Amino acid sequence: MLRRIVLAVLGVAVCGAASMAQTGMPPAPKVSDVRLYVLDCGIIISHQPERFGVTDADVPDPNFSDPCFLVVHPKGMLLYDTGLIDAQVGRPIYENKLGYEGQLKTVTLKGELANIGVTPAMITYLAISHSHWDHVGNANDYAGSTWLARKAERDVMFGPNANATARNWYSALAQSKTQYIEGDHDVFGDGKVVLLSTPGHTPGHQSLYVKLARTGGVVVSGDLYHYTAEKTLGRMPQREQSLETPASRKKVDAFMVRTGAQLWIGHAIDWYQNAVKAPGWYD
Repeated sequence: MLRRIVLAVLGVAVCGAASMAQTGMPPAPKVSDVRLYVLDCGIIISHQPERFGVTDADVPDPNFSDPCFLVVHPKGMLLYDTGLIDAQVGRPIYENKLGYEGQLKTVTLKGELANIGVTPAMITYLAISHSHWDHVGNANDYAGSTWLARKAERDVMFGPNANATARNWYSALAQSKTQYIEGDHDVFGDGKVVLLSTPGHTPGHQSLYVKLARTGGVVVSGDLYHYTAEKTLGRMPQREQSLETPASRKKVDAFMVRTGAQLWIGHAIDWYQNAVKAPGWYD
């Protein structure tokens, strides 16, 4: 009987390996320390930098990159943001306009993950910087992960004033296993992956700190900043000047000085064009 069980288990393992080989999908990353991937989650066509306190003369490109980030830790995986909705891949920009911004999507988030051997079912935790449409487009696909949620942001997402269109993209999170977090949250308990509370852009906005052995510490800004010029010139959207954004920026500045971390402004094309993209990584 024991021999039959062993043979059966081995058979499942062989079939699983064969199935993986047939799909051409690489093996999932196995790490002894933290690894960070930058994923292509779309481009936002935008030509109104003045909405963010800067001008055309201040920015090299007024459009926005819209990356997602995958953290691979020995104890699990964290997906930070889910970008523009995958259904827009291959569709013309005019079909996907929201207000005065267009959306350009050439690859799927699922495809980006598959290129590094990861499926949605493998992701331990989902965190979103905030609930705006360009950060939650594929959230429903990751509702099987534990959602690290801030109550203030969840209330925005599912309260009576929630954006009806965006809510369709993350509606499945209402049934997700949810872990409510407050303040700065140490995801894996070793100080290497921390969700920083940075409210202002939205009530529950959060940035991501990752401590990497070779690269050093990085802070992924979310929408704490949009353009590099906002940081270098000390500018911000006018509406946020009376909110918590100024305090959150000061907090992150102090945090970066204390930790020696660098700032990654995900929406900034000048940062994104030089970033190492998946299937490459930072460690």
